Amino acid sequence: MLGSSHGGYLAHLCAKIAPWLIDGVIDNSGYAKFLWRLVGVGKELDYIKYPSVPNSHLFKNIRLCFFDKTFWNLNKESPYFFSQARNQIRYILEPSHLQIQAKYPKPFYVSYHCLYDDEIAPADEKIELYRLLKELEFDVEFTLINKESQVDGKFIKELSHGMNMSIKTLIFKEVPSMLKKIRTKQSLLKTEKTITYPCDNLLYTFKEEEDMMRLQVMSK
Repeated sequence: MLGSSHGGYLAHLCAKIAPWLIDGVIDNSGYAKFLWRLVGVGKELDYIKYPSVPNSHLFKNIRLCFFDKTFWNLNKESPYFFSQARNQIRYILEPSHLQIQAKYPKPFYVSYHCLYDDEIAPADEKIELYRLLKELEFDVEFTLINKESQVDGKFIKELSHGMNMSIKTLIFKEVPSMLKKIRTKQSLLKTEKTITYPCDNLLYTFKEEEDMMRLQVMSK
């Protein structure tokens, strides 16, 4: 799985919910914790801080904030209440979940991230994620871009979110070596095609049945 920004986040999320299917993750600037602005409750939290579309600068003295309308809300009586459990299952940086994932065949991880990415995908969260992955004996390569000398104008073009890096460039640079690792990978673990993550008051179980992924959510 390979992606940038939200695509990088989704690549990590796929490895979380189906580690027996994902051999490797190649990421550029994916966030370790999802963005509140993508859930649809940003307006209820803080309409200036969490707009779905960042502030528009069409006018000098008018600030425009746009929002998506989803089923999720912050009403505790609603079946669509975005609770702590529904928050937790979407986090890649969730230590207890990483420990569960580590019991399954481990995907290879390669990631690039800019130190100055502090609004969309905070670098400190990504650094902590890859520290935990390494601690749990995942094979990881994490490159932190933090100085002008790393900006070569071809691969790394700027010190910002995404670094203006193209997917094509990332593919040519990292996929061949990733495929080589995957070909030589030998899993010594018996692979179960189901994984369960405890989240606050809920249990999320992802399982593969008849070549389809299914989700079961149960109360503890």
